[in-house]
Amino acid sequence: MNNTQDWLTRLARKQGQPATYEDYRRNEALEILAHVGSTGTWADVSNHANGFVREVAVREMCRQASAEALAVLIERLNDWVPQVRELAAAGLQHYLSPVHTQAWLSALEPLMALAAQRRVDHSQTLSTVRAMLQSAKCRDEVYADFLDRQGKAARYLFTLLLENPENPETLLRSALAHRELTVRLMAVSATAMLPAPQSLPLLLEAMSRPGGKIRVRVLHALLPLLADPKPVLHEALLDVSPAVRNLALWAAPRNDVDAHAVLAERLSQPLPTAKQHWLGVIGLTTELAGTLPEHWHARALRSAFVTVRQAAARLLRDDQLPELFAALDDPSDKVFSVVIARLDKVSWPLLIRGVKAKLDQDWHELPLARRSATFQLLPTWQQVGYLLSRLDTGHAGQTYWIGQIESWCDRQYLVVDPVTPKAERETLREKIRELTAKGLIRSGVRLLS
Repeated sequence: MNNTQDWLTRLARKQGQPATYEDYRRNEALEILAHVGSTGTWADVSNHANGFVREVAVREMCRQASAEALAVLIERLNDWVPQVRELAAAGLQHYLSPVHTQAWLSALEPLMALAAQRRVDHSQTLSTVRAMLQSAKCRDEVYADFLDRQGKAARYLFTLLLENPENPETLLRSALAHRELTVRLMAVSATAMLPAPQSLPLLLEAMSRPGGKIRVRVLHALLPLLADPKPVLHEALLDVSPAVRNLALWAAPRNDVDAHAVLAERLSQPLPTAKQHWLGVIGLTTELAGTLPEHWHARALRSAFVTVRQAAARLLRDDQLPELFAALDDPSDKVFSVVIARLDKVSWPLLIRGVKAKLDQDWHELPLARRSATFQLLPTWQQVGYLLSRLDTGHAGQTYWIGQIESWCDRQYLVVDPVTPKAERETLREKIRELTAKGLIRSGVRLLS
């Protein structure tokens, strides 16, 4: 049979009477195939539900030499019709040459998917393709493609190259700097398997690369190989990554490294300029339950980097209330949230004056979310006490404050306040009762029982 048209002609001649289901499917295929040129491509109909259609599509794709045709043939290797699988396997033989390396690299997705398909045994095909891509004639193209890949394809190519590397160190150096995180993780494990003279330079180089998840793996692999791990541990203790610092803190006493001395030495040096250096110092200070020198802390709270200001705010103590209240003005909502969380842990007698002063000064200027968060630092009954005190000032805007009191009463269901004394609570209830009796508010009746 020389071409597809001959096959279609022969298919049409097979029609006979009486009609069977096979005849119906054959007629359906002839009708679909007659309009392929105007309604789509052979690749489009290669996964049609009609097996006759798929068979013709595969025959046509076998006549083409392209990455698209190869992808279709790979997919049809797992077809549920044996004749279609056999045609696809025959067509695939043409591509088993280094000349078609780029086509195979373009068809990696269906090739990787084929490995998980079990309709028939594909192991021979997969191993043949794998061996071809690992050959010396294909290696450069595969390596270049690997450098630009991401995700599953990058992992597949790295594993393929690692099985038969021409230069393991070059491959692993590239993999340790790869854009794909999972490839870098795989490369750390592979590098650790090399002899120490080969792996040490690669791992030391990888310690300077971004990605705390990678560096902690590298440090774990590096420590047993080092004759003197102290210099590496000194740097790791001040690493920006908490995971790296924690591993270094665990390893430090086992290698006669004093983490407190490392921190003290760094604090005696000039202030950092880079964000990661700030975060490393503040992070180690936090983990050692230490304190930053005043000039360090003040500069960190004014840093241009939000993450540095966040970390510095977490280090503020209960006796640094002026600094905590000043940090409430930080333009970053993330820093503001940290400061609110710190203030929420401060005892109420220390907090009352500062919170009320902040609300007095900035109530109307604060965005609603910030005003609400600051207001909620007050114990529940103190909240309405504050609103009543603003109402009692006699200044203009009493209607506004009555509305705020009404809104506060609406939000209350079960008031839990272990801070406000009982006598003070009764005084506040009496004031709410008076406002309710005058008809100024309607929601306060629930709070009077």
